[in-house]
Amino acid sequence: MAALNPIFHIESERIHHEHQDMLNELAELDLALEHMGFGPASTSDPCSVIKVKSVSQALARQLPEHCMREEVKLYDTVAEVSSELAEFTREMKRQHVELFGQLNAFCVALDELPNAVDLDAAVAQLKDQGLEVSRALRRHITAEEHELQGFL
Repeated sequence: MAALNPIFHIESERIHHEHQDMLNELAELDLALEHMGFGPASTSDPCSVIKVKSVSQALARQLPEHCMREEVKLYDTVAEVSSELAEFTREMKRQHVELFGQLNAFCVALDELPNAVDLDAAVAQLKDQGLEVSRALRRHITAEEHELQGFL
């Protein structure tokens, strides 16, 4: 079986480590988001916004390559094991497209923040949007780690 291929195991381990790194980045993002938008004074505080933007942009750069690696190096092999895993990998691929869209929309919204007419409202909206993106990414990674634990 292809799952026993040493290259498959190396790639699987790499994907697992990337998941751990991304979960750490999501924790940083959540913390920065929680500090963003506590009243008018903090909406103009650039530190939390800069941190949110930095982490979000890093995730947006990493995610396409990571997902491509999962789809080509992991999912294709795992899908051959059972129809249930094939269905799971199809769902994960679908979620990849959705997650790209959510994360990119969030990054665009962050870029547009300086143009906001109502800064307090824009920051509150960004905070909610960012927390939802973070939750969606975390749910996705957790589902992969759980469902594919014998492969990662």
